[in-house]
Amino acid sequence: MNQLPRPSECGTYHVSQDGTRTHEKRFTWVLPFHEPGLAPVEDRTGAYHIRLNGEPAYSSRFDRTFGFYFGLAAVCQNDHWWHINSTGERISHAAWSWCGNFQQNRCTVRDFNGGYYHIKPDGQPIQGGPYAYAGDFREGAAVVRGMDGLCHHITLDGEKLHGTHFLDLDVFHKGIARAKDSNGWHHIDENGNCLSNGVRYSEIEPFYNGQAIVKTLDGRRIIIHENGSKLVAIPSSIEERVEKLSQFIVGYWPSITMRLGILAGLTPRKPILKISQDDLNILKGAWVEIGLLDHDFTLTPLGETLATSDNLVDRVLYWTGPQFTPWVEAELRLTDSVNRTDFFSFHSQNKDLMDLIHRVLDSYATLDWMGINDVIAINDGATIIDLGGGKGALLEEFNNHLGDRILVDRSEVLNGIQIQGVQLHPCDMFTQPLPVGNIYFLSRILHDWDDAKSTGLLSNIPDVATVYVIDRVNEGHKHGLLSLNMLLTTGGKERTLKQWEALFSSVDYIIKRRIEWNEHTIFELKRC
Repeated sequence: MNQLPRPSECGTYHVSQDGTRTHEKRFTWVLPFHEPGLAPVEDRTGAYHIRLNGEPAYSSRFDRTFGFYFGLAAVCQNDHWWHINSTGERISHAAWSWCGNFQQNRCTVRDFNGGYYHIKPDGQPIQGGPYAYAGDFREGAAVVRGMDGLCHHITLDGEKLHGTHFLDLDVFHKGIARAKDSNGWHHIDENGNCLSNGVRYSEIEPFYNGQAIVKTLDGRRIIIHENGSKLVAIPSSIEERVEKLSQFIVGYWPSITMRLGILAGLTPRKPILKISQDDLNILKGAWVEIGLLDHDFTLTPLGETLATSDNLVDRVLYWTGPQFTPWVEAELRLTDSVNRTDFFSFHSQNKDLMDLIHRVLDSYATLDWMGINDVIAINDGATIIDLGGGKGALLEEFNNHLGDRILVDRSEVLNGIQIQGVQLHPCDMFTQPLPVGNIYFLSRILHDWDDAKSTGLLSNIPDVATVYVIDRVNEGHKHGLLSLNMLLTTGGKERTLKQWEALFSSVDYIIKRRIEWNEHTIFELKRC
């Protein structure tokens, strides 16, 4: 098969594959020939397309022209874009702020409001849109990013290919696509199903001949099979290892930089720190480097997200304040367990700090426990007791049940809380009698405490009750850093499944049911 001519080395005319000049015309610039034998060029008259003999394919002129794909080419005139056929005719009267090239008889375009669509060869948009971004079609599917920032696949007709949304997404390659969720990158099939048995990576490549190179969350490169199994490890260079360690060494810099900026008034909150203008400018420069400010010291979209979210600001102050101190004192707390003071008792006398702690814990709980009412079937009329339930986020998820709901926590935590239909019961749940109920919840409570405190609390629950423990299972040291945080902060830990089973067994509880849900495990317990 004969190949079409290509641009010359100087880029002003075309030559055949053997280097012979194919026409006598010379232009300001030329691009390669595409089917149907037309090439974009520019001369003093403007941009247009030429035939193989160098003659114009039509009389029109444009500011820019591009190659033909599926018989259509994108052109631009006065910042308005559209497509033409091989005779220079517009395919429709519609104009766009930008046009891509047709792939699989569909083309990405952008309107003058910044919204993306896909159009057909007649210029008419398919259903869906506007999107924040829309990519080319491949293997009958394209990636679109919604206005909410989440990505999904659509078909050639604009319908969702599957019901799963992702933080980032790639087109399909031989029926497999790269996808990223809140836990990391993985491969999915055409139904949106994960192919790696729930394992996530920091980086992944597409599969070629059934294998792909991936980078684990701890920085190791390995080759995996399509079924998710590990095939072989790829050694890293000394330079990569040094760079990784260097990042760890100063890993606290960005978080403390965020804290200082909040306290100095770079967000709408009232400034607490009084610093000089020169020092403030240095702090602003640090915010520029971590992406929260532009070079003119205005908030970036990332900075706006932080500044306009009370939950995020609270989390910064929480993790760099009361939760940071135990890490600073880590050596002492590891070598002398006496110094692992009761985190909540220690801060109980500081009302502002206690309010901050429980606002943050509640912000996490509100998100994490959403929908739990649909996961755990509880009979109407049951008395539900939430031990250490903070501000009551979990109990609010069970507000459709007719029985009593009782929130148990320290008096300083419950002070001022009002939740319709929820009774407040302040007490020390380790040493004082608990209210009587049918169902008790311990949601992210036992990881705060060592085995002795945890068994004491479990023993304090009436024997006839059903107990639901909701916590993480630390298999493969998946939650190693969090487990160390719990040890330094409260003396607790993130337990493995065997450790959970041993803990429950030590106080005569058996696991009636185990539910994996929302990155947590729900243990349904009954006394033997």
